[in-house]
Amino acid sequence: MRLTPGSRLHSITRKQVLGVNSTHHQAVNRVAGLLRATATSPDGVIEGLELAPAHRRVLPFLLSVQFHPERLQGRYPEHRAIFEAFVQACAARGTPTL
Repeated sequence: MRLTPGSRLHSITRKQVLGVNSTHHQAVNRVAGLLRATATSPDGVIEGLELAPAHRRVLPFLLSVQFHPERLQGRYPEHRAIFEAFVQACAARGTPTL
């Protein structure tokens, strides 16, 4: 799949093209206004979504993928990097008070 330059997914994986394990019986058809498609397969299926740059201040981390990086993270560092980025974002938020 092709990643949008400058997107969070592109920054995390440091790749412009990422091999994925994608099998769908459903896929994103319309992208909500706060989001933008940042990864697409050669057949046009949206494989990744994130907050549009103008809305990144709304949430500290939002990344959606339509493939299964959990199945690839043991063999490919770029897929493991997705989880590491999420953990780092959680750690940066600190411990919430109840």
